[in-house]
Amino acid sequence: MTEQSPPTTLTDGEQAFVEKVAQYYFENDGMPHDRGRVVGWMMICDPPEQTAADIEKALGAPRAAIDRIVDQLTPENDPVSVFERSGTLQENYMVRLRENSWGPKVRGIFSEFPDFHRVAADGLAGLRAENAPEDRLRRLANMERFLGFVSAEMPAILDRYEKRGTRSAD
Repeated sequence: MTEQSPPTTLTDGEQAFVEKVAQYYFENDGMPHDRGRVVGWMMICDPPEQTAADIEKALGAPRAAIDRIVDQLTPENDPVSVFERSGTLQENYMVRLRENSWGPKVRGIFSEFPDFHRVAADGLAGLRAENAPEDRLRRLANMERFLGFVSAEMPAILDRYEKRGTRSAD
C-alpha cells in the first residue's frame, strides 16, 4: 500500500481516524503509513476480530502488505504484544486488539529503564571519578536524571491507572 492509497470501504469518520493514527505514528515513530492504518483500523473495527480478508477489504491494501504488517504487529512469544493473531499467514487468519493491552505494553517498555538508568549512573560516576569536565558530561547527566525520574515515577503512574479499573467509553 502506498502513501497515496487511502482506505476504500470505511466511513468518512473511520477513514479520518485511521489516517490520523497513521500520520501520528509516522510523525512520532517513523512507522510507515500502511502499518499505522492497520493499527488505526484494529482500534475501531467491528467486529473487533478481523480476518486478513476483512483488513484487506477495509483498507484496500494488497494481501501481501497486510500479511507483512500483521506479522510485524503480532510478534511470537511477546507477552505484552498489543495485537494477537490466530492462524498462520498462509490462512485467512484472525487478528484482534487485546483488551486492556496498552498498560502492560507501556509497563514492558518502561521495565528496561531502571537497567539503563544504572548504566548511565555508573558511567557518569566513573567519568566523574576520572575528573572528566562537566561540559563533556552534560548530555549523560541529563539522560541519567531523566531515566532516574522515569524509573521512579512510571511504576506508580501505571499502578494508579490499573487501580482505576476498566471503565467504559461512555
